[in-house]
Amino acid sequence: MTHAFRSRLASAAVVVGLVCAGAPALAGPAVAAQPGTTRAASAASARSLPDTDVLSRVIEVKYAEAHWNWTAWNDSTPVAFGDAQPDYQCAEFVARALAAAGLVPGLGPDAPQDDYFHYTAPNGKVYDLLLISELPQYNNLSAYLEDSGIGEDVGDQPAAARPGDIVVTYLGPDGTPSHVGLVSHAATATGEATVDAHNNARLDYGYHYYAPSHLVRLVPNAFLEVWAWAAAQKALHPAPQPTPSAPSAPQKLLGVPSLTDPAGPQV
Repeated sequence: MTHAFRSRLASAAVVVGLVCAGAPALAGPAVAAQPGTTRAASAASARSLPDTDVLSRVIEVKYAEAHWNWTAWNDSTPVAFGDAQPDYQCAEFVARALAAAGLVPGLGPDAPQDDYFHYTAPNGKVYDLLLISELPQYNNLSAYLEDSGIGEDVGDQPAAARPGDIVVTYLGPDGTPSHVGLVSHAATATGEATVDAHNNARLDYGYHYYAPSHLVRLVPNAFLEVWAWAAAQKALHPAPQPTPSAPSAPQKLLGVPSLTDPAGPQV
């Protein structure tokens, strides 16, 4: 067994332990960035480690293939291949697969839908992870992938697609994003890459169906990258602390009357 292979196994084991414990329960990042650490330094640190993408990608695809035909995020009633899923649409499906792999800090795959609609990320921004279309009043799923640094838009490169990557279709007004799916299988010598998607329900569907499209590729060590980003952003954007309210009147402590008590001090 080579040293590189042993290192990869060790890194994968760390990620397995964290992810299998449940993404919502992750109390801290896999790589804790110290206050003042730059994004570039954190990214360089993550990229210098053995690539742990393989595990994140497996978890994403496993989630997608188990939920491709669900009626809603909390309703496993199956719909037929190609049927509509108005209560569980494309962006939500991909976002939940990402969350299942620990790629959306603080959000789990079984979180309520409203938590995806108003996801407050570590950078303080609120994202609508149910949305792939471009609407000026919302930060959509694409914005989250870019801001967190886990997704890299490499353009129209279907041959480069790997399981767990994301496919964004551009059939909206003026060539804007209109649909999103998750790559389930890479291309082979005899066939193109395949995609799982929602609304309508698709399992291992041909990549060409989603043209014109861009491939958004997971960056190397995406899991480590996103938690390093989360730690750095939380240092920059600490949660506001509640201001204690002053008592409306002097309080008696431990049964000792206040000097302002109308009854006066007792002798």
